[in-house]
Amino acid sequence: MSPIQDPRFSAAHKRDTLQQDRDAGERAAQMEYIKPTVMLLLGGGIVVGSLLLSSGVGSALLYVLVISVELIFGVAGLWAASAIWLGGMGSLGLGILRLAGIYAMTDMIALLLDELAFVGLLIQLVCYVAMLAWLFDLDPAESIFLAILTFVLKIVAGFAIAVVLAGAL
Repeated sequence: MSPIQDPRFSAAHKRDTLQQDRDAGERAAQMEYIKPTVMLLLGGGIVVGSLLLSSGVGSALLYVLVISVELIFGVAGLWAASAIWLGGMGSLGLGILRLAGIYAMTDMIALLLDELAFVGLLIQLVCYVAMLAWLFDLDPAESIFLAILTFVLKIVAGFAIAVVLAGAL
């Protein structure tokens, strides 16, 4: 069979192959949202559920407020690090979802390891760096840098919320 008669060389076959490649790329991009979504639902659900059971609705709502403000500060730090040093971090929505999932999981780890004090904090920090490296596909030095930056911004956000709430109460 000559290339002229072979259907693999036809324009229709090339269009079909190109469309299959596009579909595969879209499916892969959609799969990137699954890991951080599961992390956010699992970690946030356990923390909010625990707060609901132990302290009531007010504490759970306060946690949602705190993690939202921390996320705003963290995304600003993530954006700055991405623009200055790390390179592109993908779409903004996916970056926000990844950081929210990481924050929820580290809060869950902090809640579960509360009794271990300093050792629990070290475990939380190691998990935080590991999740940043895993979800953002960073090398260890980049994930440590980003962990320090976003963790400091998370603490600053927590203090800012405390000051605002202390003034409002």
